[in-house]
Amino acid sequence: MSLFSGGLDSLIGAINNLNAGHTPLLVSHAGEGLVSKSQEQCFEALKATYKRSLFDRLRVWMAFDSGLVENVASEDTTRGRSFLFFSLGIAAGTALGRNFVLNVPENGLITLNVPLDPLRLGALSTRTTHPFYIARWNELIRELGIGATVENPYWNRTKGEMVAECSNQALLKELVPLSLSCSSPAKGRWTKKPLGHCGYCLPCLIRRAALRGRDSTIYGVPDIEAATLNTRQAEGQQVRSFQIAIARLSKRPQLAKALIHKPGPLYDDPSRHDALADVYRRGLEEVGRLLTGVRAVPS
Repeated sequence: MSLFSGGLDSLIGAINNLNAGHTPLLVSHAGEGLVSKSQEQCFEALKATYKRSLFDRLRVWMAFDSGLVENVASEDTTRGRSFLFFSLGIAAGTALGRNFVLNVPENGLITLNVPLDPLRLGALSTRTTHPFYIARWNELIRELGIGATVENPYWNRTKGEMVAECSNQALLKELVPLSLSCSSPAKGRWTKKPLGHCGYCLPCLIRRAALRGRDSTIYGVPDIEAATLNTRQAEGQQVRSFQIAIARLSKRPQLAKALIHKPGPLYDDPSRHDALADVYRRGLEEVGRLLTGVRAVPS
């Protein structure tokens, strides 16, 4: 069992599973049109490559009508999306009639999602695969008597390391343009830029850093070094936040051991603390190499 979002990490997770001879059930939540298209294209390409494998995909479209629950206001945000996604995976797994592992492929830097600056807090920083969140999920399914475990097999790898260690490099290179990492792929509609990857949001920057030198993705801002980015506008905000976080950690590397606790508790598995601090450091260094020479100032 593996969640399959259409993003680069879930694509790598699926490729590694299939290359190892496993027969995973990939679970997707159909939502925004561009995301659903990416899921579909990546899945079809995997089916074409691994023709002998009987792996399949469960794709669920789920939305709730306003007023579904009496006296409860309509929830029209995406804050509950991760809970729904995990729920779909667990529900699908129970149909297997045996114990199972639900894999949630996500790189360690995004998994921790340490705030880059004091402004990136609360709803601005998702924690879908944070160790605390996954631990609570495992606690919940144990209480429900479900023989399952939720795991993130890449919690200690940066996105670049996931790319470099993918077990089918030729296929990954082919499918990279089909995957979708952007936090808001449709925002180009209002800025008269290509839909898909904006190139400057937090997930896009981590993706660009991971694929540096081998990236065939089309970005709304194709070259972040071409001109000085305005930190008062969206195109420069996350770049500058990254630069601040990178400079801070470069001066005081030992801060990583404290900063990883900022997004949420990590008391479930203290033996992982050093590895989490290390993947946080390596992840920022990876993005730092991308941003060398990039200028971002208020204007």
